[in-house]
Amino acid sequence: MDISYRNDKVNMDQYIIKRGSGDDLDLIKPLWEKLNQLHFDLSPHFKHRFHGMTWDNRKSKLLEKSRDIMLDYAIDNNDEKIIGYCISTIDKEDSKTGEIDSIYIDYNYRKSGLGKQLMERAIQWLQSSNTETQKLLVAFGNEEVFGFYKQFDFYPLHIVLQRKKDDLNNP
Repeated sequence: MDISYRNDKVNMDQYIIKRGSGDDLDLIKPLWEKLNQLHFDLSPHFKHRFHGMTWDNRKSKLLEKSRDIMLDYAIDNNDEKIIGYCISTIDKEDSKTGEIDSIYIDYNYRKSGLGKQLMERAIQWLQSSNTETQKLLVAFGNEEVFGFYKQFDFYPLHIVLQRKKDDLNNP
């Protein structure tokens, strides 16, 4: 898989970032589906989990678990297409815990600084919401993003192992 990025035509003035809420989540469905496909492609053990994940299921889980949801999404000024997003939440059961639940930048806009802007905005929102713990999860197989998250002081805390069922229906 080629994971190099093209950013030769992208500059910071080419896009605008807008803020939304849980009501706006459907705007980023196509990009979330690309992220889910990326996780499927990278997963060495649990492809079936990503293969079976639907947007409606993911959105329902976000809405169910969250006291508050913040969605930042970037729009390309040239064609008004959504090119990146970041979803952050405040836990419904523990208002002191916030999570960066999902972030994705379209392939052509990576390495443009957009991911950094979205992360900084998410962290600022989590801090202004008085969270004491901010976390994010990284799917196994996608460890190459650790360096990106390290610049925001996110480090691995736990490694969760899950028993893989021996099921012939799981690719």
